[in-house]
Amino acid sequence: MASRARAIAAEVLTRVERDEAYASIALEVALAASPGLDGRDAGLASELVHGTLRRQLALDAALAHVAGRSMARVELRVRVLLRLGAYQLMYLDRVPPRAAVNETVELCKERGLARAAGLANAVLRKLSRDPTIPLPEDPVSRLSLEESHPRWLVERWVDRLGLDEAAALCRADNLPAPLMLRTNTTRASRPALETSLRTARPEASVEDGRYAPQAIAVKGGGSPAGLPGFLEGLFQVQDEAAQLVGHAVSPAPGAQGLDVCCAPGGKSCHLAELGARVLGMDLAPRKLARAQSEAQRLGLSIAFVAADAAEALPVPNASQDFVLVDAPCSGLGTLRRHPELRYRRKPDDLPRLAGLQRAILLRAAKAVAPGGVLVYSVCSSEREEGEGQREWFLAEHPEFRPDPLPRLEGQPIGKPSDPSLFLSWPHRHGMDGFSCFRVRRG
Repeated sequence: MASRARAIAAEVLTRVERDEAYASIALEVALAASPGLDGRDAGLASELVHGTLRRQLALDAALAHVAGRSMARVELRVRVLLRLGAYQLMYLDRVPPRAAVNETVELCKERGLARAAGLANAVLRKLSRDPTIPLPEDPVSRLSLEESHPRWLVERWVDRLGLDEAAALCRADNLPAPLMLRTNTTRASRPALETSLRTARPEASVEDGRYAPQAIAVKGGGSPAGLPGFLEGLFQVQDEAAQLVGHAVSPAPGAQGLDVCCAPGGKSCHLAELGARVLGMDLAPRKLARAQSEAQRLGLSIAFVAADAAEALPVPNASQDFVLVDAPCSGLGTLRRHPELRYRRKPDDLPRLAGLQRAILLRAAKAVAPGGVLVYSVCSSEREEGEGQREWFLAEHPEFRPDPLPRLEGQPIGKPSDPSLFLSWPHRHGMDGFSCFRVRRG
């Protein structure tokens, strides 16, 4: 019988491939449906899911080499199991090759794919003897295959950053993202929360974040919902780059503001912790319900409303001290956390999303009061979604001017020559890739 960890991983990977589910959400659901699962097994299931997705192109190339056929020609459910077995053979030294092969064969039988058990056995045994990938000579294609990023994406990064830095970015995308917490300063201080975490989880690493003043990095502490202080609302899970967006807004105590496209609510909650009166809006009522639940857990009073940011806003024109536009985007700065996105995004997604971002910015600008600020952010470092949007916006709206971002001690991501903009990169800063700018209405 295959291990529960591998069975869970196989189910999640199938959902990601077949239904275009998000791996993190599908994994969370699968683990919640497996009460009593050992913590080590839960960790293995997570590693198998994310690792297999991060290395998918390399795995498919290695499997095609030994099988003599493209993985695109193999039935989806079988393809998923072959990748799962290949990942263990090629990237998990602690798993004996025999176990990786046998467990995959058992999974074939248990998942109604007994007809494929012989194929899995033969292909994976051959791969265990020769786990190499035929690599092309072209450096861009080689990097694409070695680090499992689509060639179009690697090519644009090489054009922008150079080959060496593009390679560093791809390698950073294939490292596990740290668990980052934002201390809820209305209920706790960062030192007090860190002391509590270290006392309850002596085996875990608990460190200050590198840049955001309320950030805590936790490694080896288990599920966030199981950490001390979660039920009491002492923290929220949020990457440091996203935390810096809240500080980019830096609302005055009591300031009234609108968080456009607010779900799942992390930035709205942060702004409320900083003392703002926040109205959060999003198109999806289901996501808003989750945001409201988080606000309640944190003890924050935030109003939420369902509305389409590309249409009419639920506030009068020129009424808000600040407007945060956390726009829909490619998500290419979050590939450490969502590796499946690299295979779903296509080159024409960027101009399409840029058009949507501009439509939202046009609406949002109308809500900013004279003297108020507009902050725009996306979890992407792509120029079309960040710097290019600021250039376009300022050309379209001469009543706005660049406004310097509030500086935080040790924050390296703002440009001294361009203090109203920050860009973060996983390989440079150890955080998600974000673009953020701040402008003020005259």
